[in-house]
Amino acid sequence: MNEKVINAVTRCLEIDVDFYRELLVFLMKKRTKIMTDDLEWLTESLNKEQAFLMKSKSLEEKREELFRGLGLQGRKLTEIAEEAPEGYKAKMNLLINQLTELLENIKEINVETNDIVKRKLDNQREFVKQAGILEKPETYDKSASKVYGGVSSAQVIRQI
Repeated sequence: MNEKVINAVTRCLEIDVDFYRELLVFLMKKRTKIMTDDLEWLTESLNKEQAFLMKSKSLEEKREELFRGLGLQGRKLTEIAEEAPEGYKAKMNLLINQLTELLENIKEINVETNDIVKRKLDNQREFVKQAGILEKPETYDKSASKVYGGVSSAQVIRQI
């Protein structure tokens, strides 16, 4: 593997590491905002989160295209690092380790965040159930007759 190829792969990995580091910081902040019920920040952050998702997809497509163009399609990063010239192996391995750690942290924080949201929703569901908020309120029609299931009590009595 020549230096031109390994430089292109290294630059790609550096871009990925920078991006995923930025994404991890965002996700950590998001988890904190979820725990503190900062709905305003969460609502405002939806566009930023969508931008992260789109950029992630774009980076992956560009990496695949680069690897295809360099004849490295389907190869693992560790294999590429092993074949790198001696002066590049340490840097490649460092970038691979950083990227792996970032992706593991992102996966972990997403699981934690989902668990927090699930617990909060379960707590809210239980609160609503205990408060009886979802029970149908008593309603009346124009003639002050109680309405049951969309039919006034006067109509129910007439049907009997």
